[in-house]
Amino acid sequence: MTSARFTLLVTILIWATPLATAAETALNVDRLVEEALQNNPEILAAREKAAAVREKVPQAGALDDPMLGLGVVNLPTNFSFSDEDMTMKEVSVSQKVPFPGKRGLMRGMTEKEADAAAIDIAEVTNRVVREVKSAYYELSHAYSAEEVTRRNKQILENLVRIGETRYALGEGIQQEVLTAHLEISRMVDELLMLEQNRAALEAKLAWLLSREAEGVSGRPEPVVFHKTAIDIKRLQQAAIEANPMLKGLRKMVEAREKGKELAERDVYPDFDFRFAYGQRDDGPGNVDRKDLMTGMVGISIPIYYPLKQGPKVAESRADVRSAEARYRAARNEVLYMVASMGAMVQRLERQIELYQTGILPQARLQAQSTMSSYAVSKVDFNGLLESHIRLHRFELDYHQALTDYEKSLAALEASVGQPLRPQEVAK
Repeated sequence: MTSARFTLLVTILIWATPLATAAETALNVDRLVEEALQNNPEILAAREKAAAVREKVPQAGALDDPMLGLGVVNLPTNFSFSDEDMTMKEVSVSQKVPFPGKRGLMRGMTEKEADAAAIDIAEVTNRVVREVKSAYYELSHAYSAEEVTRRNKQILENLVRIGETRYALGEGIQQEVLTAHLEISRMVDELLMLEQNRAALEAKLAWLLSREAEGVSGRPEPVVFHKTAIDIKRLQQAAIEANPMLKGLRKMVEAREKGKELAERDVYPDFDFRFAYGQRDDGPGNVDRKDLMTGMVGISIPIYYPLKQGPKVAESRADVRSAEARYRAARNEVLYMVASMGAMVQRLERQIELYQTGILPQARLQAQSTMSSYAVSKVDFNGLLESHIRLHRFELDYHQALTDYEKSLAALEASVGQPLRPQEVAK
């Protein structure tokens, strides 16, 4: 077999064998996110919880229910309603009224808690959107990795046939063919793991989208690399203002401040207003007895201040300090997460550009060159095999970098609390 004919055979076997792919229903990340926003049970639960807390606001500022009293006053033991002048049948109404300002503080504190609960919706939404995007891009990587592995497995199978041909012609050794078979077996194992991972990711997406029956099937749309302008200082400042967790904690600090003011106002007395109407029967000999009315005001006396109101004030002040400390801790964590994710995004951008412009073109060129050299016996079979294994690894690493980039962007957006502005990069 001439060198030219053998080169042509190698080229046809390795590069001209198409890999059949079945048509897949395309999944779109934006549509999946929108579906999650509508159907995810955690988001729905957060909305209902916020609605429930909001209903507590009018309750907090409302007066206690008035008390209606019915009774008999000064009834003698003979049960006569006419013998004694002060015997009467009485109807009373009483109403407890807090000291002026307490109701407003109670309502204000509950309003802040309701605002925090409403912000919790955004925090849960933030997390669910991040998880949907993360699962989506991991699923995209699983499909891409499976496709790359199947394609390279087929190339290695073609290489095995070439190696067997040369071995039959006495131009190769059996050890080379066995090495290729071992690499093919390793790729089969990779494919099994990828299929399992793909099924798990589809199940996770179905859970996030609340698709109990139909599940999720289909391949994600191809990931298009977009470069994002990252200004970490600006993003950190935006996160301080927009991050839902920080906004919720600020509301909780304000609520604890209202609680402290309410505790400090508890040293002032509350009032109990009571009005009663007493009906008297006429006395013996038709003596006319006038009905009587009674009005009175009760005032609470905080004589147990050292045991009750004082410790409550100290407790509320400690609650304020605790809420402020939680806010500072969360703020520091968010600033760290923004800086960390921002640096990772920048690193992955440079890594992806390096793969696109340098590593992958060079690896493909090396594989083609090694194939040509093998056809004319300038490179042994192991060199040819190694070049294709290396290309396979670089292709997988490239798709992994794309996945990590999109997941890091999703995490960065969640930390900032608002979407970023991508700038598409020409491929």
